[in-house]
Amino acid sequence: MSDQRPTGSLLGMTYMFAKTFVHDLEAMGKFYETVLGLVPFARHQDEMFGRKIDEIMYQASYPGGPALTLIKYVDSTGPQVGEAVQGFVATDLEGVVERALANGGTVPGPIREIPEYGIKVVFVLDPEGHINEVIQMLG
Repeated sequence: MSDQRPTGSLLGMTYMFAKTFVHDLEAMGKFYETVLGLVPFARHQDEMFGRKIDEIMYQASYPGGPALTLIKYVDSTGPQVGEAVQGFVATDLEGVVERALANGGTVPGPIREIPEYGIKVVFVLDPEGHINEVIQMLG
């Protein structure tokens, strides 16, 4: 069946990935791989908002499609209700930051470059505090 939903976006933005916070990353990874057939392609440890994170990134299920990442705050005993990260790819991170700030959003840290993934990244919080991770491809 073909997808009848309209497509497109404004401002050069593309919805690319979502992250779901979990408590037991290993068990949930096994669940998503075994039950839903997701294929892991990378494991990444980093910091987000001053807290250590561990995440498993999964392949998109079709070329150009969005992908899921399971993520855990290392110091957490469980996810807090409502925690999620929406991911976007942009062509102009500085423009995204300017628009966020002009429209009631906040940017808790500077744009960072992560050369091993070929990206620049910034976190943008909407006026209610929901987390949006926006990346720009390098090169």
